[in-house]
Amino acid sequence: MHILHIVESFAAGCLTALSTLCHAVRPGFRHSVAYALREETPPDFASQFPPDVEFHAVPMGVGVLPGLRACRELSALIHGIRPDVVHCHSSKAGVYGRIAALHRHVPSVYTPHGFAFLRTDVAPVTRAAFRGVEWLVARAGQAIAACGAEEYVLSRQLAGRGRTVVFVRNAVDLCVLDALVASAPVSGAGERVLAGTCGRAVPQRAPELFGDIARRLRGEVDWTWIGATEAAAACLPPHVTRTGWLDRAAALSRVAELDIYVQTSRWEGLSYSILEAMALGKPVVATRIPSNEVVIEDGVTGFLGNDAAELAEHVRRLSRDAGLRSRMGAAARACIADHYDAGRSYEAYAELYRRLARTKG
Repeated sequence: MHILHIVESFAAGCLTALSTLCHAVRPGFRHSVAYALREETPPDFASQFPPDVEFHAVPMGVGVLPGLRACRELSALIHGIRPDVVHCHSSKAGVYGRIAALHRHVPSVYTPHGFAFLRTDVAPVTRAAFRGVEWLVARAGQAIAACGAEEYVLSRQLAGRGRTVVFVRNAVDLCVLDALVASAPVSGAGERVLAGTCGRAVPQRAPELFGDIARRLRGEVDWTWIGATEAAAACLPPHVTRTGWLDRAAALSRVAELDIYVQTSRWEGLSYSILEAMALGKPVVATRIPSNEVVIEDGVTGFLGNDAAELAEHVRRLSRDAGLRSRMGAAARACIADHYDAGRSYEAYAELYRRLARTKG
């Protein structure tokens, strides 16, 4: 069975989710990826996928004319490679890909990886417009596969009658993760407890909140933002180390060196950064948002907080108690192994693909 994945947000968590899926859903399946390059797309992205995955570059710009061009190119690609199912990842690809698949009478499934209308950095009227587009384009597809519990509830509200909505939570391949960390060089450990985060310093990740926490604990804890550049993270205090953008193995190796993982996201689908930090045995201190509440058991695998003062106090408590860090880190790793293993979780994708392929006209 041939699956065409369409992705515009081809970096960070979305890229990790897609590569993990392609590794996990293998026997009897062939994967192709239609992608749009972003500034933060790693040049060696193909190395993260199985060797038989085929890649097709398709520009997916913003606006009416770029959108029409993207739909036309995707429609031509679908006609040329003839997939059995089209799987669209993230909002923009979800619009263009589902329209193109409908034009070619190929069944499609959409995974939002965090709905754009959850953004808190845009005006309410913009969020309403995003939601309206999601509702409308949902009528062009056959299924939505939500990657988080909040996303599943919202998908049920958006989907029309006769459309399938399933919950396939993001998951990690522990063997691949451990091998990547082992393959990267390890830097020397500092004298103090090291806290940090990993990913792009974008509004979604609230770098100003992260910076506020770091200021409150200056002199008590060392801080780093893995993946942040000087320009993108200008709001961070100077004592927060910025690594610049790193390849996946190097970034994960840096996460493995952390004592405490801190995530200050304003909104998420289901954060791969958190899943990977937990898989590496790190206690997580994170903002109390619906997606984080699902994966982090407050007081067991980490702590949740509402503001800088509360989050800083959680980091302080962990920094002063090595035993607590160890217990929470072990519980975090066990949680991922029990509930977020890609080999088991992503079998649901295989079943969904088979079901959709049977409806192909």
